[in-house]
Amino acid sequence: MKRSALWLSLLLFLFSVGFLTYRILGLGYPSIPTVPGQTWRFSIDASIRPKGAETLLALALPFEQPGRIIIEERVFSRQMTLTIVKQGENRLGILSEFGMEEETPVTYTAIIHMRPKRPIRSIRPSLGDFPASVPEEGKALARKLVAGWKDLPPPEKIRAIAETISGQWIHSPPAEGDLRAWGEMRDRLGLETSLLALFSAANLSARIVDGLPLVESITDETDRWVEAWDGAKWVGIRLSTGETFNDLQSWLPLSLGGGRAASVSGGEIANIRYSLNREVLTNWSLHFERIKRSPSLLDRWSLFQLPEDFQRTFRILLLVPIGALMISMLRNLAGFPTFGIFMPVLMALAFRNTGIVYGLGIFFGVLTLGYAVRRVLDKLHLLLVPRMSVLLTLVIASFTLVALVGSKFGVREFMAVGLLPFVILTMVIERFFVLTEEAGVKEGVRTAVGSALVAFLTFETISWEPLQLTFFLYPELLAAVSAFQILVGQYSGYRLSELFRFRKILGSS
Repeated sequence: MKRSALWLSLLLFLFSVGFLTYRILGLGYPSIPTVPGQTWRFSIDASIRPKGAETLLALALPFEQPGRIIIEERVFSRQMTLTIVKQGENRLGILSEFGMEEETPVTYTAIIHMRPKRPIRSIRPSLGDFPASVPEEGKALARKLVAGWKDLPPPEKIRAIAETISGQWIHSPPAEGDLRAWGEMRDRLGLETSLLALFSAANLSARIVDGLPLVESITDETDRWVEAWDGAKWVGIRLSTGETFNDLQSWLPLSLGGGRAASVSGGEIANIRYSLNREVLTNWSLHFERIKRSPSLLDRWSLFQLPEDFQRTFRILLLVPIGALMISMLRNLAGFPTFGIFMPVLMALAFRNTGIVYGLGIFFGVLTLGYAVRRVLDKLHLLLVPRMSVLLTLVIASFTLVALVGSKFGVREFMAVGLLPFVILTMVIERFFVLTEEAGVKEGVRTAVGSALVAFLTFETISWEPLQLTFFLYPELLAAVSAFQILVGQYSGYRLSELFRFRKILGSS
């Protein structure tokens, strides 16, 4: 192997690795550009009935956190205008309109992607005060009720307070009079406010959350639960049963801090419906959204900035060098017989439209017909160019006939036959005839089958979407492909087929 070729391969490989490392470590690109997780379509359909000069609707909207990405969101209303307001972690969609006279529908839709095994991180909250509606005697009662739990660790305190929802008092139950006072306080202030008072008295941060469980559903009301900070993470508490849960990723919070998911002033909500449905998010959508938001120079020059139609073309074109590398390895290292290099690659590209089964069938059918016609032409002793012109006409006529048959019987794959490389196929017919005349029919068939097999392997490779996405996201990998192509080109040893063919001679020596 020449040293210059080795150094060039190494240089190309280092260039590819350098760019790849910068994208992953410097720009935060994923090391494996796939999209694990769940994607949900969240919708709010509301109907607002005006009752005043100005009607204002406030919708609590999903918000982003590590592990939760909003891919797309849209709001539709014929009359009301939207303003999105950020309040802490909360996002409010404020829709307003003056002089509304009739009931107006409002539709909000968001595509939300949840990443698995990526916990939603939260900043350690500050200790909150008692709710403003709790009087001094209520604060004193709350402190008295939790006095016996002051030495418990935060998770145990949370569990003890959660048990009070179902009427159970563990760890030093209070006196009968205090229980009656607690019941009256719950009736007067409500369960949510009373629980927050207990958490404040126990020196624990807590908040009321309004949202939905992440299950496919359609409902006209949201769920509310309590989240308490145990020193490391938020722990959920169901208001209906007092059950605690840690899997907050199974819920979609809309409002933190006690606010309602939907409220209106200057009117009323005639009806409202929340729906959650699982969606299939393509890898392309997620990475397009990520790159679209990036200010990086490399991202601004990303292939994702191309129009979508051109993106589809380059997804395939970027894998053609991989197909060429495969053919080089199969020919030079394994000894696969093929009709040239480009023919299997072009056939593989055409198979994306015809399908692998129909494509191979058409290939062998046209090749057989072309061989028969070529034998007839051989008796006419035509010159090369006119002879190739006749074969080209035959191939085009065959494609036309196959397309008409496909149109007649509704076989779309037959109608896509025009995308097959007819010039290459014409040359293959000529080479197939020459090979059978010189080396026999067996060798010709072996080469045709080898070409079809390589085209099939190339087709499977360029059709693998994760590989398409990887090269589309990291086009610098083409430099590494070139490095391997140079190394394969420097190989001049025995092929695998030759080792198998001459195994007896090699074994005896």
